[in-house]
Amino acid sequence: MKFINFVKYGDLDRIAAARKAHFAYADGLRARGELAIGGPLVDEQGRRIGLLFIYEAVSREAALALVQEDPFTLANALRSYELIEWRLRGVNLDLLVKANRSADQSDGSSPPVRLFAGYTKYRVDQSRLAAVRPAHWKYDQALEGAGKMALAGPFADDEGGLFVYNAARREEALSYLKQDPFAVEGVFASYEFLEWIIEGVNPALLTRDFSSSS
Repeated sequence: MKFINFVKYGDLDRIAAARKAHFAYADGLRARGELAIGGPLVDEQGRRIGLLFIYEAVSREAALALVQEDPFTLANALRSYELIEWRLRGVNLDLLVKANRSADQSDGSSPPVRLFAGYTKYRVDQSRLAAVRPAHWKYDQALEGAGKMALAGPFADDEGGLFVYNAARREEALSYLKQDPFAVEGVFASYEFLEWIIEGVNPALLTRDFSSSS
């Protein structure tokens, strides 16, 4: 089971003090097969204001324990977090590996991959959601095929989703979200849109929860 942890920082001094321990903790989770991918979230001014982790856990209780044992949490450095079970529908592993800053594999001949995460909440109208979903899936598949979609999938409770785009600029990435049939047809009730800097990825854990044809 996959769980998203969408975090907002609170006390930045405490974040800085706990960062080294947090990195070591995240490295340990990846080595044990409990963290698929993660890294900080960056606002339009380039400030690191939070983080996004995707855990692999047997239950929500197990995932919650991973959150609570993080040095950032133990340092009381967070303003908030949302832990949500998630289903992976689309993934471009090549993009994610290239975006991984901790791998330090850039030879300087090409610009770094930039990823932007759309953390969305849906309206409660399930009939509209069901009617628009086939067009939404087709749109996501087209973006994935064009190398513009890195990750995509709904929350397990079907009340939102996470969509991660590859783009040179924030404006370009945001245009992909706004052209999504879910946005055009009013399925999205709200969203947060932030650059996501990948600082570690475990590709073996990023397997789809749906078949590519479903």
